[in-house]
Amino acid sequence: MRSTSKTPGVLRGYVLPALLLFALPLFGLWFAGHAQDRFDTRVLEAIEPQILRDKQLSETEREEALAFFRSASASEACIGSNEELANFRANLGDACSDAVQFGWMYRLSLGLVVLGVVSALIALLCGLAAFISRSFQYGSFVVGWSLLRVASAVQVAGQGGLAAWLSFWGTALWFQRYSPKLIIVVGLMAVVAVGMVVMAIFKRPSMDFEVEAEVLEESAAPEFWAQVRTLCEHLRTPPPDHILVGIDANFFVTESDVRVGGRTLSGRTLFVSISLLRLLERGEAEAVLAHEMGHLLGGDTGHGKRLAPKLAHFSDYLGTLYEGGMTRPVYYFMVAYRGLFELSLGKSRRASELAADRLAAEVTSGNEVARSLVKVGAYANFRERVEADLFGRNEQQQSVAIARRVAHGFAAYAQSEAVRDDLQGAVTPHPFDSHPPLAMRLENVGVKLGPDDMTQALLEPVESSWAEAFLEAEAIEARLWGAYESRFSEAHDMALAYRYRPSNDEERQHVEKHFPPLEFAAKEEGHEVQMDFAQVSCAQWEEPVLFEQVKSATSAERLFKKYLDLQLEGAGLFKGKRSVCLSKLEDGDAFLNAFGHYLGRHRTMQEYQSKSGEAA
Repeated sequence: MRSTSKTPGVLRGYVLPALLLFALPLFGLWFAGHAQDRFDTRVLEAIEPQILRDKQLSETEREEALAFFRSASASEACIGSNEELANFRANLGDACSDAVQFGWMYRLSLGLVVLGVVSALIALLCGLAAFISRSFQYGSFVVGWSLLRVASAVQVAGQGGLAAWLSFWGTALWFQRYSPKLIIVVGLMAVVAVGMVVMAIFKRPSMDFEVEAEVLEESAAPEFWAQVRTLCEHLRTPPPDHILVGIDANFFVTESDVRVGGRTLSGRTLFVSISLLRLLERGEAEAVLAHEMGHLLGGDTGHGKRLAPKLAHFSDYLGTLYEGGMTRPVYYFMVAYRGLFELSLGKSRRASELAADRLAAEVTSGNEVARSLVKVGAYANFRERVEADLFGRNEQQQSVAIARRVAHGFAAYAQSEAVRDDLQGAVTPHPFDSHPPLAMRLENVGVKLGPDDMTQALLEPVESSWAEAFLEAEAIEARLWGAYESRFSEAHDMALAYRYRPSNDEERQHVEKHFPPLEFAAKEEGHEVQMDFAQVSCAQWEEPVLFEQVKSATSAERLFKKYLDLQLEGAGLFKGKRSVCLSKLEDGDAFLNAFGHYLGRHRTMQEYQSKSGEAA
């Protein structure tokens, strides 16, 4: 049943979009053949009457001539080098140039189809090889990424040229006319797409991994540092070079460079959550730490460090393909390859998590690993619930007080049915690994915990926490929570400005705080523009235009001047059109950007209000 339900999603989400890679080449293949047939037919239709009217030919010669021209196509004569068709080729003269174009486009289209098939085989083989082992995973991705980015660049260039060629011949062949503007637009789009792809191939990806935390110097927690080193000695792995403390609902270890507080830390870095340490007994926290050190021992972090730049470069490349317009079919193909590779990543990462759990159980105990998993999973889920509830509220909060709400409400949550539902499929949040479900992890360390056992573990008071070993634990928490809650409040404040359809003065003032009334001066009197969160008006218009009236907004150039054209809902093509001459404003670009910002707010508000109404 599971595979049946997932197959349509994979088919629609990855396979079918990836096949768009072949759409234009296959159409070009058909069109080139169709154009050659039309060319051959026209030539034959011109030759046959001449042969039939030629009185110097005997009946036998006439039949032989007709048979020759019907069997030897004009396109074959133009493209080929057969000496028997040399006279035919010479008589066709300049007309052959069209047939030569059709022939070249046929070859280009066929080459793109073949390249697509080869690319699909490379993607499939490299994707499957990634399942063999970790070394194969890295090697297969490097090979696949190296080959496919070149192949995709060739596809973009080839399909761009094919599209430009079709923009001329599509109309010329079927309608006996062509549009220079269409050819120029398609040609420019192709050039831009190729340029974007080439730059993306050589662009160095941003690898900044910034963590909201503070560096825990050894002098600030000597006992804790000593315990970490003891665990590492037991596991026979070098200790971390740095320890960071924060308030995120997770623990992790990495060998990638980490930015924290304006500093860049290199080497092995361990992140610990003070909030979670307060919830864990020392033995349970040591189980978590042993798990993280197990990633260092198993080479997981080293593998991640090597692979991360490649994945980041690939992600940036995908973003470029998505934004490139004509590159979208290539984007969907590359997404399908990334999806296949992510399956292998998920498989190996889950295996690494289970191995690290078993290692932690050997160092501490299976019961301590199990209890730590339950506590971390429950805390993460409850905090997410609290933050989602706060962010979903449609009134301003004087104080979000997330830390206090989580601390005061956790006991009630631990006794509710909600915690059981959450823990049944709980996956601990983590920036590097795909964690297996809680039930699988408990079975992996040989521990069975029923719902009552989990509730008991969550409600038992903590007798001794490693957070107590930090000299400034409370001060660090206060600083980090203060900064986090401030950002949360700002984000919620902005979200309300996008949600409100103001129904009172308070809501109106809140929206206007983020979207204040604006005025845009004109170079000459009578062209000034005013705008607020609900409407835009121009001195030349009889009345303002409400944003809810705007069906579409486009910028265009006419007679060397730039305009913003608005098409209004429920009106005719001409009566429902309003325009602002951007060239007559002192800062037309500023108005255009502000208009897009304000219109975007209005449409976001409409969508939110619509969904809220449906939910109600």
